[in-house]
Amino acid sequence: MSNHPPPTQESPSLHTTLRPIWEFASTFAAAKTPSQIGSGWKIAIVSTVAQGYGVAVAELIETVQRTEEALKNRKSRGSSRMMAGGGGKMMSDGEKVKLQLYLDREEFVRCVEAVGVDSSLVEGVTELRRLMDSAESFYCKTT
Repeated sequence: MSNHPPPTQESPSLHTTLRPIWEFASTFAAAKTPSQIGSGWKIAIVSTVAQGYGVAVAELIETVQRTEEALKNRKSRGSSRMMAGGGGKMMSDGEKVKLQLYLDREEFVRCVEAVGVDSSLVEGVTELRRLMDSAESFYCKTT
């Protein structure tokens, strides 16, 4: 287990994920998008980005779970030493990763809304919410 504190904010690079859509929309699309197209183009792009992001998050969660299971197995065989703790139950590295993913998901949803897309219309965002529902409890412990 690392001695790093639990994360308290989203990843800094997350803000750049949807920035090109926002910049394009605010510079060109607002006045030049035909009414029959509307915001469908934004929904299509956000959906593709959210789907790819969801795949990456799912793979990371799976890796974290496998790692935690391997560590548990190793610990149960007695090959690892117990670390002296400060009395209270510390957050595991896997829980810290899940907390970071939760914070990132919340910011991603804010970014989706900021580009003018209703996040409830994006299947990838719904999947991200489903993947990270369990991590909300880690966030509640830190606030």
